[in-house]
Amino acid sequence: MPVGDTNLFFNRDTKVYAVQYTGSATANVWELPVLNGYSFSQSTNASQVTVNEMASATGNSRRGQASFNDSLAPAEWSFDMYARPTLDTNVRAPEEVLWHSMFAETVMYPAAGTGTGLGFGTGAAWAAGVVTLTFTTAAPTGGTYFKVGDTITVSGVTYTGSNPAVNTGPNDFVVTATSATTVSYAAPAGTTGVTASSGSVASATFSSSSTQLDFLTKSSNKTRLGTFDLYFVLGAAKAGGTADTYTASDATTIYKVANCCVNEATANFDIDGITTISFSGMGTRISEMASWTFTGAVQNPDQAASVTHTLFKTGTTSTTNMIRNRLTSLSIVGTNPGINDGSAKTYGVTLTGGSITISNNMTFLTPEAIGVVNVPLGHVTGTRSVSGNFTCYADELTNGSIDLYQDLIGATSLITNSHALQFSVGGPSGTGSPTVQFTLGQCHLEVPTINIDDIIGFEVNFTALPSTISGTNELTRIRYIPQ
Repeated sequence: MPVGDTNLFFNRDTKVYAVQYTGSATANVWELPVLNGYSFSQSTNASQVTVNEMASATGNSRRGQASFNDSLAPAEWSFDMYARPTLDTNVRAPEEVLWHSMFAETVMYPAAGTGTGLGFGTGAAWAAGVVTLTFTTAAPTGGTYFKVGDTITVSGVTYTGSNPAVNTGPNDFVVTATSATTVSYAAPAGTTGVTASSGSVASATFSSSSTQLDFLTKSSNKTRLGTFDLYFVLGAAKAGGTADTYTASDATTIYKVANCCVNEATANFDIDGITTISFSGMGTRISEMASWTFTGAVQNPDQAASVTHTLFKTGTTSTTNMIRNRLTSLSIVGTNPGINDGSAKTYGVTLTGGSITISNNMTFLTPEAIGVVNVPLGHVTGTRSVSGNFTCYADELTNGSIDLYQDLIGATSLITNSHALQFSVGGPSGTGSPTVQFTLGQCHLEVPTINIDDIIGFEVNFTALPSTISGTNELTRIRYIPQ
């Protein structure tokens, strides 16, 4: 329904939802409490044809042009959210689906990341070097929650044989096959059989317990990653939708951005702010919806049949789960030949600010058929990059920032250095304050830039690197710790 002529929409009245389909008749929905400054848009790729000819016998020359719409450009979206670790039996966060989609091809299944994982009881079998686990819970596989090539964490399996390489677990394995109720993986070397009494499988992309929520990159070497639909409900807060149900009217307009992917996330921790994550990505198309219901069993206008929606709002209204940047600390441990004889050296640096950016460098594929306006098909991933910077004052403490500067500028024979960084944004764990930790196992630090200000300081740029070129451990983990 078109918007009324006299209606205006205020930025602060918008609500944003992310929807992931877990089956033909089920979907998970997250309410995303975004900050002021969100955006979503889609443009057109057009071409022009011009005439370029000499004068005719009468001295005239055609000088017109024609214009054609070739294709829709990928829809682009971006918004900021506060990092909000929240304890709800297990640790959750409103932005969890965005982190999961950034690192995994599968949809997010919260139960798969719990401390107990998905149980298969005694349902473990071995045949021809392959272990197959049959789940005792509702079917989470068939390519929905675990896909071929994903890494899974298996506990409770005993591997029998002459000399099995591992036992009982938890151990990580790569999925080789799935069905509606099973997952399979290659058995460890030396295995001739398996037994299990209370086994379980957990996601290797995220892990949630009563003390922490971890996001991991183990299954992120994919040509495509997780997708979801974004809904921007303009006027939602003013309209006060009942049970998160909205109908387009003069007071409300609903826009859907279909098949969204997360291309980039930046965590900013300026000294006087609240920890904010800037997410951005793309989608295939923006459309206006006549109505939408985000909870319960209902058939929405863009759905072929009734779908049961499970709505997650954990942590969206609390303010005690917000993180204060001023409490942030940084651990730097360098192990480099030519610096401290190659042994581990820990630097004590007190931050004044910084940021970390994680990018999938995605591109969208769009057909080039003539005679129609082509629509984007979907995304493919590019090089994964993790980089950032931090700032600090110059100080003469032993192994302080000046020593770090001297070590880096003096290492002229070291073309790639290696430093393990851990940013504890909001403070170290165990302080009683909500915290998000970024652990980067191997970072190349550039020589710091000297900032001349009232107090002399340094700015250090870094790039996180995997242990091997085919590895996924540039970012060892992102850990959310609640209050």
